Formats: sequence, structure tokens, C-alpha cells
Amino acid sequence: DEKEDLDRGRFPSGIAFHPREELLKVEEKFRDISGVSVILYVQTCAAEKRRRRKRGTFPDPDRRVFINTDVCEGCGDCGVQSNCVSIVPVETELGRKRAIDQSSCNKDFSCLNGFCPSFVTLEGAKVKKAATAALDLPDLAEPALPAIAGTHNVVITGVGGTGVVTVGAVLAMAAHLDGKAAGMMEMAGLAQKGGAVHIHLRLAERPQDINAIRVAVGEADCVIGGDLVVTAGAKTLGLMRQGRTGAVVNSHEIITGEFTRNREFRLPSGQMRLALEARLKDRAAFFDATDLAAKLLGDAIYSNMLVLGAAWQKGLVPVSLAAIRAAIEMNGAAVAGNLRAFDIGRWAVAHPEQAAEITAEDDPKALTLQEKIDFRANRLAAYQDRAYADRFRALVDRAPEPLKEAVAKGYHHLLAYKDEYEVARLHLETADKAKAEFDGDLRMTFHLAPPVLGGKGPDGRPRKRAFGPWVLTLFGVLARMKGLRGTVLDPFGWLPERRVERALIAQYEADMAEVLPLVAPPTEGAVRALAELPLAIRGFGPVKDAAVEKAARQRAELLAAIRAGGTPQAQAAE
Repeated sequence: DEKEDLDRGRFPSGIAFHPREELLKVEEKFRDISGVSVILYVQTCAAEKRRRRKRGTFPDPDRRVFINTDVCEGCGDCGVQSNCVSIVPVETELGRKRAIDQSSCNKDFSCLNGFCPSFVTLEGAKVKKAATAALDLPDLAEPALPAIAGTHNVVITGVGGTGVVTVGAVLAMAAHLDGKAAGMMEMAGLAQKGGAVHIHLRLAERPQDINAIRVAVGEADCVIGGDLVVTAGAKTLGLMRQGRTGAVVNSHEIITGEFTRNREFRLPSGQMRLALEARLKDRAAFFDATDLAAKLLGDAIYSNMLVLGAAWQKGLVPVSLAAIRAAIEMNGAAVAGNLRAFDIGRWAVAHPEQAAEITAEDDPKALTLQEKIDFRANRLAAYQDRAYADRFRALVDRAPEPLKEAVAKGYHHLLAYKDEYEVARLHLETADKAKAEFDGDLRMTFHLAPPVLGGKGPDGRPRKRAFGPWVLTLFGVLARMKGLRGTVLDPFGWLPERRVERALIAQYEADMAEVLPLVAPPTEGAVRALAELPLAIRGFGPVKDAAVEKAARQRAELLAAIRAGGTPQAQAAE
């Protein structure tokens, strides 16, 4: 983060200055001081920094955060530490991991405080721009524009920091250029990136036709939905009326703040879409504007302009094409990109099948059970050796068919614990992974907390340190030393975390040897829960320690239930 300059000479003597990382420690100290005390926390709002950077009035550090998803455990500690919605979920065959949404990242770098070695900062990195010329947009017939009877009421929804207000301003200016009247109000609540934003915009032929700006219940003629969650919320649904309202909605799952607190949080996207379709019937259109913007324009920030283009092509906006183009040019921000985004949005609703093909390109292929087992066995062979993979297959083969997948997932997770050798091996591929997302001459810095170096940070956790590109040489050496793993010659085998990881493997093997012969309809649910329990043990260092303690309690409950023959307690534990 770019730290604000403070002129310490302007402060009275006796004032103490502390790094931001020590806030909790300072608060704990002040808690014990009687009377009134004051803490000044100096930091420019991250969303405001983003706005200033766009205007060129605030430094934009040549630094980006990248997560190696192979190293990531999906523990969610980065979200807990940063409370940042630019940390987004990535679904993989090995479970949910994390990635950084480069389009919305505000570069405050607080995510680096997460206790995880998967984070790498990149200097000289420029987000890859897609070859937009690859999509040759056809000439599209212009729609019949709706007539304005009194006022035409537009509601624009989205999340803060993504240009929702800009879309409203462009439409209002376009109406003015067309000789129409426009009244707009922003209902954004807290000025928070990621918070819900509603724009109410009334268009009329004459100014005197606009009496109130706020759109009343059931009076929306057009809804431009930049975010599915906000658009399907009760506040927006109440403005819609079947037979009157038409809507175009970005179907992309834009993560909410709940994900920073609940690592398993999933948006009920299907239910939200059904709610909109139930209200609007066939007058609701959906497409993944965020993914289209990222793939075709190189930046998801253009998604709202895509939705505007789609709504206009649907004949929901009573403003001419020439006026909208002129308003975008007058706005002056990323003119070429916004004009292109508007045109892509028009194309997306005119050719929905072709647009869907582009957004579906990255959908992973569903694997069969045998493919899932083979995938994990091959990874274990690379992790250690073929004998290690055979050990995995032997236990999975002993599981009854309905439980093979649960055993394969749980056992693999324990066997493939990420020690110094494995983190080093996986990070040797970080450069290639980063180059798939970024252009430029990348300089990588790794943020690690090697147990052998010791030391505590301000938060009481093991201290994280930055390591430059030179550490890749060390990674290469460590990766080649993986054969020492678990042997008497293992220089890291004495560490408490490594001893616990080996003990968990032995414990799991003993548990499965005991419970797999006991599988029956009353016990199957509890046995499955026990087989999958290791998947809850994620993270590194203190994060993993806490997960191990919690899993130990759950294991005891599940074993008791299984040994009791599948009592109601087994269902509760599951």
C-alpha cells in the first residue's frame, strides 16, 4: 500500500507513531487506559484511491498480487485479514481456491497478511488484453425505441466501484443531447466498493413531466442489472411489474462480502434468476457480461457498459444510438473501450448462443469417478513417487463404491500436505502461471514465513518475509530433495506441523481400516463424513493448527456415532 506522508513536526511531542499492522496491539493497550484516548488511523479510502488513480492524481504502484492456486489451500485467511471482495473463488478439481480479480483490485495489499505462501507480488506486470479484433462484430439492426408517455423510468443496479454511476450519467447526458429531460438520483448507501448501488433515472420529453426522481413501486420500465444479487433483491424486485418492466441482467456471480467471512459461501444464483423470471416472465434477459468484458476487452470493469448496450438493443432505452455514443465520448474515460463494450453488449443479446460459447470456454469438464482417482494418483506420483500413489490407490480400492470418491478426496488431501518441498515444487511453475495472465518483464516476490527462520509479526503469528527472484534457485534445490520427506534425513521432519501431518495420515488409515467394514445404511452417512473430514483441514501454520483442533473434535463425534451403529448423533455430527 502507498503510505500517506505524515509531517511529524506538526504533531505534539509525545505522540507515538505505529505501522498499520500494529493497530490491534495499540487498541489492546488503549483498552486498559482509563479516561478518553484517541487513535488516529491514517489511510485513504481504497475506493477513493482507485478513482484518483484513474484520474492520474494518486500514485499507482507498479505492483500486482497473484495467487498460485496450486499452492492455495482455500482456507480463506486472506479474506479474513483483508476483508476484500477482490479475492474471488476459483473452483478446481481439488476444491475451492482463491484468485485476485485484477479488474477490481485496489492495491492495498492487505491480503498479503493472510498466512499463506501462495501469494506472489509482481512488478512490471500488465494484465493481458484480449485480442478484441478476434470478434468481428456484425452490423446490427437498430431496435425501435420505446415511446415516452410521461416519464420512462430506468433503474440501474450494481456494486460500488464498478462504474454504475457512470452508466447513469452517460444515459442522462445522452437524453439531454437528444433534447429530452432527465432526472437522476443515486441510492448507494455507504460509499463502499462492493456495496449495493441503485440509480433511479427518469427520462421525459419535457422537464415539467418529471415531478419526482425516485422510481416508485412497480413503476420501472427498464432495469439495467449490473449485478445479479442487487437486481434480484427485494428492494429492486419491488420496482418491477410484470407487463411493464423489461430487464437485462449480468448473470456473473459477483462475490459479496459474506465470502470474506464464510469460505464456503455460495450465491443462490439459480434462485435469484428464478425470482426475476417469475416477476418478468420473458422480459428478462441474462448473459455473463463480466466474463465477456474480461475475455473480449481485457477488463471486467466494462461489464456495466455491456449491459447498457444489451438493454438498448432490446429496445428498453428511449435514447438514440448517436446520443449514447456522443455521451460516452464526452465522458472522456476509456472512450474506445466503452464504445466497444457498448457494441459487444448489443451483439451479445442479438446473438446469445455465440456469446454463451465464449463465456463457457473455461467451464471444466466433469470427471468420472475413475478419472478423479487417477488425477489424484498422478499428482501424488509427482508429489513423491509411484509407490506413494500406489499406497493411495490401495486404500481407495478397499472402500465400497458409494464411498470411493469421499475416501479418494479425503486421503489425497492428507497425503499431499504442502511442506517446504511441495511449496517449492509448485512455485517453480508460478512464472508460467503468471505469464498466462500478465504481459511484461515480470519480477516476482514471494511472501513466505519459513518456520526455520522463526520470529513473530505484530499479530503474534510467525513473521512473513519477502523473498526476491533468487529464491527460485532455492526452490529448485528443495524440490529435488523431496525424496527426504518423512525420512530420518528430512531436515524439516522435526517441525511440529510436519509431525502432525504425518500423524494425521496414519490416523486416517487406521480410522478407515476400522470403519469401512462397518458401512451399512445406518452408518454410511457418518462414515462418508469421516472420510471427507480432512477436506476441512486447510491452511498453513496457525490457520491449519486451528483447523486440526476442530477436526479432531468432529472426528471423535463421528467415530462414536459409527461405533454405536449409526445413532441420531451420527446425523447431527454429519
